[in-house]
Amino acid sequence: MSGHYRGAVLEDFTDAAVARLVAADRAGFWRTSEHAPDELVDRLADRVAGSPPVEPWRHRPRADLDAARVELLLGADTDRSLARLGQLARSSGAVRQMCGARGVWVPADGPARRRYLPQARTIVTARTADPRLEAFVDPGAVFGDPRGLGCALPLSVPLLVSDALLPAAVRGGGHAFVMSLCSECDADEDVRAGYGWASGMFDEERVESCPGYPPDGSPEPPRLRLAPAGERRWDDVGRLGGRPAWSQASPQWPDCCGRPMWFVGQLQTGEFGGVGGAIFGFRCECGHAAQSRQLT
Repeated sequence: MSGHYRGAVLEDFTDAAVARLVAADRAGFWRTSEHAPDELVDRLADRVAGSPPVEPWRHRPRADLDAARVELLLGADTDRSLARLGQLARSSGAVRQMCGARGVWVPADGPARRRYLPQARTIVTARTADPRLEAFVDPGAVFGDPRGLGCALPLSVPLLVSDALLPAAVRGGGHAFVMSLCSECDADEDVRAGYGWASGMFDEERVESCPGYPPDGSPEPPRLRLAPAGERRWDDVGRLGGRPAWSQASPQWPDCCGRPMWFVGQLQTGEFGGVGGAIFGFRCECGHAAQSRQLT
């Protein structure tokens, strides 16, 4: 159901109508309002203003329909919805928190602002590689100590995205995606939930508990390119821009310097020889980078 505005489904925002949307797709219902027209956005925002949520949206057996309406407003992702979200969030802490969880920053005045590029670009394998997408870069060229935080095996950098493809606000040195290829990691580095780093140094201290078990063979570096804007491909290995394709109903968007970080993109780790799932890359204007992951 998720992904594009469906007028007939969203012509009213009664509890019954919103409950049906949530029941149909708890993790993705909020995207059904994507690119909704301004008139509908205003009606939805007025409904939120009249009955704002007491707390942020959470995955629960019984859906909070006031919070679900805010999720739908976030899903619209239009200039009008950002203007209305800015107004609502400055008078509601719950709405402000929900904006942050979807990568929307609320400044002191004016409309809310995206912390992601609105147009997603799919990453696919190709005969000729795009030099802006470097696969399996030497981790020692990115990190001062490329070992895992709990594993002695050096981490892998399956993709280094050049500055030319990053949001202008966070350019400087490119952005690395990180994963472990330890074959039997005693430290669970291969399924680690997240990393944070700046200037080639990880935020966390190393606490080694795995000697590192190299994989049987090194994966062949794929040749990668970007598919044309708006094109969806069956052979994609990731994407840049857009909003994260979370598989969970209550995502955690990292923040830094008092704002949500910029979303860079995501990779399917199984396509690069790792444990199945996805890793999500983020950056801040201060130079800090972060990564989260979801397993399948």
